[in-house]
Amino acid sequence: MKTSVCTNSRNQGSILFVSLMLAFIIGLSLAGYLVLTAGQEQSVTRSQRWNAALDVAEAGIEEGLAQVNASPIDFSLNGWGGAGAVFGPQTRAISNGKYSVVVVGTAIPAIYSTGYVSAPITGTVLKRTIKVTTQVLPLFNVGLGAVGSINMNGNSMATDSWNSHSAALSDNGVYDPTRTSTNGDVASEQGIVNIGQHKIDGNLYLGPTATYVSGTNQVLGTINTDYNVNFPDVVIPSSAATALNPSVNGGTNYLTSDNTAYVVSNDNHPIVVSPGLTNVTLIVTAQTFDPTSITLQGGMSNAATLTIYDSPPSPGGSVTLTGNNVGGAIGATPVNFIFYGTTNLTSVTLSGDSAFIGAIYAPEATLNLNGGGNSNNLMGSAIVKSASMNGHYDFHYDEALSKFGPPKGFVANSWQEL
Repeated sequence: MKTSVCTNSRNQGSILFVSLMLAFIIGLSLAGYLVLTAGQEQSVTRSQRWNAALDVAEAGIEEGLAQVNASPIDFSLNGWGGAGAVFGPQTRAISNGKYSVVVVGTAIPAIYSTGYVSAPITGTVLKRTIKVTTQVLPLFNVGLGAVGSINMNGNSMATDSWNSHSAALSDNGVYDPTRTSTNGDVASEQGIVNIGQHKIDGNLYLGPTATYVSGTNQVLGTINTDYNVNFPDVVIPSSAATALNPSVNGGTNYLTSDNTAYVVSNDNHPIVVSPGLTNVTLIVTAQTFDPTSITLQGGMSNAATLTIYDSPPSPGGSVTLTGNNVGGAIGATPVNFIFYGTTNLTSVTLSGDSAFIGAIYAPEATLNLNGGGNSNNLMGSAIVKSASMNGHYDFHYDEALSKFGPPKGFVANSWQEL
């Protein structure tokens, strides 16, 4: 008798087993893939949070820079607190984390900021710390700077640089055309610089929207197109509230007391500052200011210093300096004479055969230079809204203003992650 074997059920069992194994392998592969992608996503997210911690720390650096520039005398103001040379910490929560920032030092402060961000899933706090050192940015860091356009008309004009505090670049503090350097820089934030056929013995700095018109090889330095600065408005010092009237003798305004602020409302009288005075301020409240002369007595050895704030009572104010040796620190250096114009001052004019020895900061004013002779010079620096030069007028930037002149504020000098 023969026995028959049913192969069909045996085949079906094999197929089922293979199907289960395939399903197991596919499921295992899918699970592994899901674990891999989940781990990768967690790693990517953690990396993003790690980078975000740096962004949060940099937000603290920005607040620290704002603090040292808003309160240059007392960094503990604005709710920071602190004493000695450490101010803060200031802790703030922002959308994706928080930061804690401190300022260390007063003369050249350093800023330390730590950013905190929570890691995904685990909630672990990620932190990164940055140290930024600062340096002082001088207010007068170019020979001629403008918010808008600079138009160099006239003939044979040029810019160069010298240094009233250097024996190599001056004749005992006096400009010497045989001892010059190549830092006669010109800058425009958003205007047109029409150089014409004149020479810029220095660099030309242009903002992103600024342009220039020039002949061939008229800029002897480099042309930079990333000039990005702001020109803050002038604020009258608090001492104006208790300012004195100057001593008037024969129509001349005599400034004779040191560490004193004076106020004048007349528009056309001579101004004389006694020798040796180092901290004299003059606040002009006339709508038009036209002094016949400004004299800082004392010569090089005992020169007086003067800071003028021109504050017209209404918009459209003007100042005009004409004639010989007007509007300059006679016998002194540009560092000795700083002229500020408030928002109501819209016009500053130098004309005649005048030699201006000083520095002008009037970001709302047009500077008009109308030279009538062959030796018209502005020895120092000027930062204005726009500038127009006619006739023969040369710019000689005093490099001493970058070290001994008024500071504009602190800027970042170095960046280091700790």
